[in-house]
Amino acid sequence: MTFKHFWLTGVSAACIFSSCVDDNYDLSDIDTTVRVNVNDLTVPVNLDDILLSSIIEEGDRIKVVNGEYAVTEDGKFESKEVEIPTFTVRATSPKATEFNIVFIPAAIGLLDAGHFDINCPEQKFSFSATEIPSEIVSIDRIGGEIELRFDFSLKGINAVARKIEFRDLEFQLPKGLNITEANGGSYDATTGILTMPEQTTSGEELSIVIKANEVDFKTLGAELDYDKHSVDISGNFYVRSGKISIKREDLIGGTTPTALKLIISYNISDFTLSTFTGKIKYDITGVNISDVDLSDLPDVLNQKGTDIRLANPQIYLSVTNPLQKYKLTANTGLTITSNNGDQHTPYSIDEPYFTIGNGNADGVYTFCLAPSNPTQKPEDFKNAEFVKFSTLGNILSGDGLPQSLSFKLDNPCLPEQQVENLVLGTGIAEISGKYSFLAPIALSNGSKIVYSEKIDDWDTEDLEYMTITKLDVKATITSELPMALDITAYPIDKDGNQINNVEIVGAKLAASSQPQEINIHITGEINKLAGIEFEAVATAGEDGRVLRPDMTIKVSKLRPTVSGYYEKEL
Repeated sequence: MTFKHFWLTGVSAACIFSSCVDDNYDLSDIDTTVRVNVNDLTVPVNLDDILLSSIIEEGDRIKVVNGEYAVTEDGKFESKEVEIPTFTVRATSPKATEFNIVFIPAAIGLLDAGHFDINCPEQKFSFSATEIPSEIVSIDRIGGEIELRFDFSLKGINAVARKIEFRDLEFQLPKGLNITEANGGSYDATTGILTMPEQTTSGEELSIVIKANEVDFKTLGAELDYDKHSVDISGNFYVRSGKISIKREDLIGGTTPTALKLIISYNISDFTLSTFTGKIKYDITGVNISDVDLSDLPDVLNQKGTDIRLANPQIYLSVTNPLQKYKLTANTGLTITSNNGDQHTPYSIDEPYFTIGNGNADGVYTFCLAPSNPTQKPEDFKNAEFVKFSTLGNILSGDGLPQSLSFKLDNPCLPEQQVENLVLGTGIAEISGKYSFLAPIALSNGSKIVYSEKIDDWDTEDLEYMTITKLDVKATITSELPMALDITAYPIDKDGNQINNVEIVGAKLAASSQPQEINIHITGEINKLAGIEFEAVATAGEDGRVLRPDMTIKVSKLRPTVSGYYEKEL
């Protein structure tokens, strides 16, 4: 509220002598001090209507949104890349087996001269993995290139036959493999048995290579020891049965063998995982949101004693979930810390977290965090999911506004959940988003705004010799502000210091648009008055109406009156 200054003039004119005095007379004993009493002198002051826009100006933080004042801040954030490290499954292959096989002649007249039966003893393999990432909770399937190899060596066969045929081969492999190459064989993942048709070789050696790209841990019988972050599993890996046949036409010199030595070597390769299916949990890191700087708010909102509790501020979040192709969801909480000098007060959402889903076509999810779900939302957030944040209205409260607000996501994570064919060992993507802090200045019950203004250009010769004993400021005020006003005024000296030896009775103005009479009454002894500091403490009621720049305070019939005396030595 701005009052135009006034001048006390003309009073001294009644106290000036214009006659001449003879220098021969001694006037030292004559009192030449003149006092003129002033009683209820009305000082004419005109005051224009006060628009709230002249008190609260727009800036980087205060904006007019839909015709209403709001504290706003926009920003972006992103996490570090989500990545679960890969790991290697080590395989231990059986040792080579060596045994004699006996030739069994066929009946005369058959094409086959005879065959050797393969009766290999059972052999064991093992899979093991250590230092499995803690993000992996349980394993269903793992993907990676696996090679299984059987090498046959039949010593001495070249001396009796030009070529031989391996028939009816049956191999015991690890269970649960997804076979990609098997030399025409047929594999049963449940039993791990691979049957293979005829294989022909013209030498003493035959190699059979089988390739797979996935292992089903449940079928294999493997289970993750989560506490030790390891897996150990063993099983059979050998040639269950088969025959080595020789045709009569392939015999050398018509001679049939009696017995030969067969050596079988086994090898299962180690494999490094490329994909993973099972349960995971993952802590999202590297999310930094810049502080909201409130140091540039208008002075009227930054006075000492200001205590603002917002009626229904809102935080709008838009988050992109790049992991929804894996049908993964993410959880996070949110805490805002109000930094006011040495005081750091945290405010958190009501529930520990809210969930970023995985069902939207574009992978974008929007949220509205507020004490209550607003009826109107920005266009970009019209379908935002409501997240209750009961204490958000208190983030600007306290003795004066905070200098800044700090945003922190609480425990952002992928909670324990099932995932299919998650790529391991490479960065997948960042979880990113943007936020919009929108706090319409609709003050809740008990909020206070302290506004003060000094009128300090009254330091004139007239006032230097004026002693004021009573100052009344009367006016009719019509206020559109949705808050009550306690108005007072303090006389100040030329240095801007408050003159304290006075009694002040302020005025109260109800939160109403009806015209109301006020009177500020100051009594005491005021010397060398240089100005007045006006202070208005606005206290919000319960209606929570938002402040608008077009709200006015109309002042009419403004009449300051002064009483006292003017005293000066001539």
